[in-house]
Amino acid sequence: MISFGQEAAFAPDGWYQALSYALIIVGWILATTVVTGVTRNVSRQ
Repeated sequence: MISFGQEAAFAPDGWYQALSYALIIVGWILATTVVTGVTRNVSRQ
């Protein structure tokens, strides 16, 4: 297989990896909250 160095360039290491996991979790929580809010608004009408 040919390696273009993409994985090494974009894979986070150290505290960047923890930050990326935290941002992913926060994104899922935000998306879930928005979907729940929209669903409640639509179901009331």
